[in-house]
Amino acid sequence: MYYLLAIIITALLSSCAQPHVLYQYSSFNALLEGVYDGQLSIGELKRHGDTGLGTFNGLDGEMIIVNSSVYQIKGDGTVLAVGDNVETPFADVVFFKSAKSFTVQQETSCEELQKRILQNAPSSNIFYAVKIEGLFKHIRARAVRPQHKPYPRLIDAAKDQGMFDFNDIRGVVSGFYFPETFGGLSVGGFHVHFISDDKKSGGHLMSCTVSRATVDIDYLTDFSLELPKSGGIYGKDIGTAQKQEVDTIEKGR
Repeated sequence: MYYLLAIIITALLSSCAQPHVLYQYSSFNALLEGVYDGQLSIGELKRHGDTGLGTFNGLDGEMIIVNSSVYQIKGDGTVLAVGDNVETPFADVVFFKSAKSFTVQQETSCEELQKRILQNAPSSNIFYAVKIEGLFKHIRARAVRPQHKPYPRLIDAAKDQGMFDFNDIRGVVSGFYFPETFGGLSVGGFHVHFISDDKKSGGHLMSCTVSRATVDIDYLTDFSLELPKSGGIYGKDIGTAQKQEVDTIEKGR
């Protein structure tokens, strides 16, 4: 009986561990409109991927997932390991499997590196997960501070954030590329977070200069979206994402 139960549990877990499938909880448009509370636990989220990013209920900082470990970068710059019972209102995860890899041997800006990533990809019309691991000459990152009800829209909440500059730091930049066609469902273009090797620094990446790094790209041909089963998303008028507003939030423009 116990042997049969173990087989069933293993099969259920294996069915979640599908490579090249991007799993997303909720929509970025919902986050834009101030839907900062979700019902998905970190433990459940990790059943869908070992690499990813997002945020936490109450918009309490930035989430980055590396090798199945989940970290929270808070608005004061503190980095915490996150337990399975914490909940998220928005996240993207994947079981990362590199399909393309190349190295960076000289100083390169994030913008230049993003162009090179797309040049190494078969099309700009599919999803990608990316990892950039190595030495960074400079990182500029941010982390939002927790919000309180009634929640403001994201454009206003993003004004209350910590900004951090790191120099000559080793770590990993990890995140996703979404075609602009899917803007609103998630962030159109690149959406990436950073965490240092010592797990003491990180945040939502605003800009960077890479000194030396390895870049890995996972081509994602399947997309799985789960919407919250209750909560604020059901009472909101969630419209179409405004690109200028998203650029201000994501890139500080």
